Amino acid sequence: MTGAGHARGRWVFLLLVALGVARIAATYRHVAQTSDETPNIACGMEWLDKGTYNYGPFHPPLARVAMAMGPYLYGLRSQGRPDRWQEGNAILHSGKRYATALTLARVGILPFFVLASTVVWLWGRRAVGETGALVAVFLFTNMPAVLAHAGLATTDMALTACVSAAAYAFLRWTEEPDARRAAVLGVAVAAAVLAKFSALVFVPVSMLLIVAARGRAPWPRVRSLAVAALVAFVLVWGAYRFHVGRVTEPAAAVLSGVRLPASQLIDGVLQVKEHDTTGHAAYLLGRYSARGWWYFFPVAMAVKTPLGFLLLALAGLGVVATWQARAAALGALGVLACCMPAHLNIGLRSILALYPMLAIVAAGGAMHWLAARRAAVWAVTGGLVASGLLAWAGVSSLAAHPDYLAYFNEIARREPESFLVDSDLDWGQDMKRLARRIEELRVPYLHMAVMYTGDDTKLGLPRWDGLEPYQPVSGWVAISFTMLKTYGWHVAAERRRSDPAFGWLDAYQPVERVGRSILLYHIAREP
Repeated sequence: MTGAGHARGRWVFLLLVALGVARIAATYRHVAQTSDETPNIACGMEWLDKGTYNYGPFHPPLARVAMAMGPYLYGLRSQGRPDRWQEGNAILHSGKRYATALTLARVGILPFFVLASTVVWLWGRRAVGETGALVAVFLFTNMPAVLAHAGLATTDMALTACVSAAAYAFLRWTEEPDARRAAVLGVAVAAAVLAKFSALVFVPVSMLLIVAARGRAPWPRVRSLAVAALVAFVLVWGAYRFHVGRVTEPAAAVLSGVRLPASQLIDGVLQVKEHDTTGHAAYLLGRYSARGWWYFFPVAMAVKTPLGFLLLALAGLGVVATWQARAAALGALGVLACCMPAHLNIGLRSILALYPMLAIVAAGGAMHWLAARRAAVWAVTGGLVASGLLAWAGVSSLAAHPDYLAYFNEIARREPESFLVDSDLDWGQDMKRLARRIEELRVPYLHMAVMYTGDDTKLGLPRWDGLEPYQPVSGWVAISFTMLKTYGWHVAAERRRSDPAFGWLDAYQPVERVGRSILLYHIAREP
């Protein structure tokens, strides 16, 4: 491609990213505070304001500090509450404008969306060519789950960006294993580890699969690898303020008397491991489990990825033309394979890191059809199919605005709650809509069980009480799908009952669905 072609490609790339950023920013005023935003902001503010990191070491500090930076510069500070949930809410409401504070926290995640898009473009250019790279960026920046989590003050978009950046940095290092690329690799690996502890599995697996895709191991360059490892270690330790302490988790009793660098990192990893071992209440296809299912994430991908994107990705897996494209395909499959045995089936967000690489694979499928050199009729047909699938992916994404979090494709769109709940459908994002609707209906009193961790006293709701398990009521009732299904099952299991906690609601028809995630009932008082 000529210099003019490269320049046009850069402008198209920047336009696609800018459109993605604009769409994400446009969701801020619609999407209420979601479940994990409160504790993340509290932990990041503690790191910035107090220089400590004690509220919740089960996530590393990078993404959390990025979230807290905007509110911190806005003048907000730690509030000294006893736990991270109360602390996060107190911080957000301590300034003049709660909405501004939450928006600033969410803006801290936008750089990770830009970084991930940049990696898709750079890796795509090497794997599927200049035009193919732009197709990959188009698919990635139109992926509803990506837009959703890039618009929230949570850790999943940071992990997605930093894992893909680390994988790409390693790919480039295998091509030119000099000290400069080793240092870049070290920075990228450190960022991934500091984004979320899943990277401790995703990054090594991605590296091994890149080596397999290339077919030539770079291991003789031990000195260069040592540079990368040293840079990564210093940066990770520095993020923990070069702290040296003792591991406090009981699972590491053998280390209890030993002072170690970044001991909080080890505590955090052990907490995540303990959470995975004990499991987490999950729902899939009408079934419940605390241990999850090996097929949870393939099903989540099948119903929450635009079908145009999925079909192109399947085509791309069959027509991989370069080793860089093969590395992307193996990397995406590697992330999926790492998560399938996990017992924490809490949402597609756990495997969000595979989508930058999968977008490159899908772009390869599109380019194969668009550049077909077969008989004219087949070339035209292939071009139309590829164009149609790309248009389908784009239109499907646009139609979901601003409800990207609760997006489901045509397989599950009519009744998504039959497939998944939790962060795939119901994460508290519709609470502002509920408050507005309750006001419009002039509801005098409300019984409510919703997935919301914000300060509900600030929503302008009428008088209300919590909807208690196994206690039928009359009047207005609001319940979200995670509470109705997963929490209802969890309570039943605790009480050793076969009937779900809110099963009595099945006898009534809801008045309406508020947003995508909350059912509103009006139950007449029985004579």
